[in-house]
Amino acid sequence: MIIQCPECKSRYRTRVFPDGPSPLSVKCPKCTHQFLVAGEAAAATAEVTDLPTILLVDDARFFRELIVDLLKERRANLLTADSAAAAWEKLHKQKVRLLVVDINLPDKNGLELIREIREDATLSGLSILCISGVHRREDDALAAIRAGADDFISKSFKPDELNRRIDKLLDK
Repeated sequence: MIIQCPECKSRYRTRVFPDGPSPLSVKCPKCTHQFLVAGEAAAATAEVTDLPTILLVDDARFFRELIVDLLKERRANLLTADSAAAAWEKLHKQKVRLLVVDINLPDKNGLELIREIREDATLSGLSILCISGVHRREDDALAAIRAGADDFISKSFKPDELNRRIDKLLDK
């Protein structure tokens, strides 16, 4: 079977294992984008257009990988970015339903990114979950909501709580 990364469009040949899990979570060796592939041999490509796309933006690689691991069972296309600039580029290349963004980014404050997104008419349907590891949780939550985020969660979240918040935002 030929699969294609929905992010970088690289194509790969792979074997289909009938007893394997379906859908199968795949990480593109070229761009490291994580996406789902249906396990049936009839599937022609890995891009599943009816699945929501979630973009996770955090400069900490460990945290990005942790969130991807927590969300890999979810039926969604998962994208990651390590900066506001990389996130902005991905938001304009692909239709994203949910943005999970850290407040502290190396090139631009996450709150500034949220404000810019809310000013861009092409991104009007985007739901935003802001996240922060800073201990001023109430102050950060209020600032995130004022900037235009739909919800806020601290990095000390429990996995079930993160998934509940994501479900709520994807159902909007």
